[in-house]
Amino acid sequence: MGNLREATHALVDGVRYSHAFERLYSRDDIADIEPLYLTTRWASLAEQGPILVRLRGTGLPDEVLRDEQGEWPRALTWLQTDASSAELADHLRQFVTFRGTGQHEKLLRFADPLVTRHWLASHGNAVPADVMGSVHKWWVAEWSPSWGVASVLAWHAFQSDESSRFGEHDERPLQNVLGAPQLAALEAVTRWQFKEQLAEHFQDSASQAWQALPPEGRGEWMDARIDDAMAWGASTERQIAIWLDLSLHWGENFMSASDGLYLHWIARTAQAAGLSRQERLYALDVWSRTPEAMALQGKASSRTISENEVSDD
Repeated sequence: MGNLREATHALVDGVRYSHAFERLYSRDDIADIEPLYLTTRWASLAEQGPILVRLRGTGLPDEVLRDEQGEWPRALTWLQTDASSAELADHLRQFVTFRGTGQHEKLLRFADPLVTRHWLASHGNAVPADVMGSVHKWWVAEWSPSWGVASVLAWHAFQSDESSRFGEHDERPLQNVLGAPQLAALEAVTRWQFKEQLAEHFQDSASQAWQALPPEGRGEWMDARIDDAMAWGASTERQIAIWLDLSLHWGENFMSASDGLYLHWIARTAQAAGLSRQERLYALDVWSRTPEAMALQGKASSRTISENEVSDD
């Protein structure tokens, strides 16, 4: 982990640290404050974008280490450099955007620790010097996901590898140097965030069914169900969320089982044939909460209990 008190700067995510300017400017343990968007065409989002601050003393690291369950670990990362704040800001601005699939320019929200962790880790054991620039160490918090087994928060230090560079003859600007591993890492962040939302929803609205899944297997269960939904044809987060909700309550084969929810609904719905696949999923979701459907679920549960009693004998 290293010593966080060696950090010279912090990179704050204004989205995760609300009212960032007011709160940062009120501190006496911070010197320079450099909003990275300020000199770009996203200047209007300067308070929501990456905000580079130079530390004065160890007040902020000490505060974060005392309260690792607070908002700070998920709102900032730490950097150690010999460069000035202006030089470091100029280097980091190279990564404000990147070109994804189809060459569409996108913002790389590298101030978000979750994004930073996946992005830097996608380079392997050591991050290329081109990416790190003057940064010697870049500390990022690692925490357990809400769907998994709780673990103690830790700080991982990424280090620059001078032997690893993009190449002397690579003239592409750095914002375009996102290879397949980096793009896959950003996709993993999107899935992580979606799974967090689903886990929170299930914990609030389907606690009993959710708690019945072993914590160490929930992540794999969610990944498998998301893949099932996409293979079936679900194309939006809402459709995928419905698929997982139905899987949680009716079993992962609710769509294919001969006595599953879907075939029961088809048998009772004359207009089903005229609906698109996605419309069928929405209608199935609505029907799954009707008294008729709930009665079928109750019969299935009773049948399972009886079968278990017989097998136990």
